[in-house]
Formats: sequence, C-alpha cells, structure tokens
Amino acid sequence: MKDVFIFDMDGVILDSEKIYLDMNQKWFHKMGFNLPVHIHQKYVGISAKIFWNFLKSEFNLPEEINHYIQLEKEMKFNTLSSLELKPTTHLIDYLNFLKNKNYKIALASSSLRKNINLILSKLNITNYFDFIISGEEVSLGKPNPEIFLNVSDFFNCKIDNCVVIEDSTNGIKAAKAANMFCIGFYNPNSGNQDLSLADIVIDNFKDKRIYEL
Repeated sequence: MKDVFIFDMDGVILDSEKIYLDMNQKWFHKMGFNLPVHIHQKYVGISAKIFWNFLKSEFNLPEEINHYIQLEKEMKFNTLSSLELKPTTHLIDYLNFLKNKNYKIALASSSLRKNINLILSKLNITNYFDFIISGEEVSLGKPNPEIFLNVSDFFNCKIDNCVVIEDSTNGIKAAKAANMFCIGFYNPNSGNQDLSLADIVIDNFKDKRIYEL
C-alpha cells in the first residue's frame, strides 16, 4: 500500500528548470564563457557545489565556488519573485485526489527553503504538504538518498510505502538508492534526462497509472 507521496519541486510542481537555465546562461555570457545547453542540462537536479566545482575547473573562474553559489541563490530568488508562476498542468487535480484519500504528501527539494516557500505561496499550494524538506536540511544532496530517507523517518513509515515523483536523472537515482518506488516525470524543459531507472514514466498528471498506486 502506497500512502506517502514525495514530490520534487523544480520541473515537477513548477516548470522552473528552463527559468533557471535561461537565467544562468545569460549570467555565464556576461562572465565571458559559454556552457553548451546539453552539458548544462546534465547538472539538473544535482548539488550546486558539484556544478560550480565543474564550472570553476572548466572555465578557470577566479572566485571561490561559494561566491558564485551565493550569487546564484540571490538571482534565483529575485527571478522567481519577479515572475507570475503557474503549477504544472493537472497537478492540483492529483494533489486533491491524494488529499481526499488521506495520503501523506511531502516535498523534497534541493532548493533553498525560502525559494520553496516563495514558489508554494505563489502557486497557492502550501497547505497540501504535510512535510517539506529542503537541500539546506541534508548533508548530502541528490543523487544521495538522504533527503528521501528523512521523509520516511518523519512519517515513521516503511520504505515500501513511499512513492517519489522526480523529473531528473539524479533525483531518480536518489529515489532508487532509497529503495523507493519512483515515478519519472518527463518534462522536456528539464533537458534530456535519463528516466530509465524509474518504475514508471509519465508526462502528465492525468495518467491513470498514478491514480492506481
């Protein structure tokens, strides 16, 4: 019996990966280097430290990586604040279905807590979630399973009862490393993500299979 549903945020709840990619691509250009989009997309869902260590090594960036990570955090928040945001199509219908069935709903995102709060508030869906955990609250980011295991610990539930919904290769790897059932959500704006490790793959929240779990 599946009774805890764990959502990723970026690319699943909100089609935000393209927002971040466009923002960073413009920033990289101003800094004097170009990162091919297909390489950039490989880092979707992975920790900022890994991404910026790669960029520093690849492009000989002059500052320490924490400098760029902090700037990127501020840019993301300001960008999200300036935009009108809409939830993924049919997501609200699925959240209502889960709530009506009294399932537990969690959000496990690598994003900052203030970005999570901002997005959920702008989408008006905060009250759907029984538990929220951010990337700041774990020591190891995805593809490490720590963030998902913390969710099961919070609900004191069996791993077998958890379902993770992820759009990135690294998120799916984290879910499977936690031995949880994983729904791969295909979002073309998240890039060419390998979803092959997922138990099922969907491209919309009307798919009848996710209502039968």
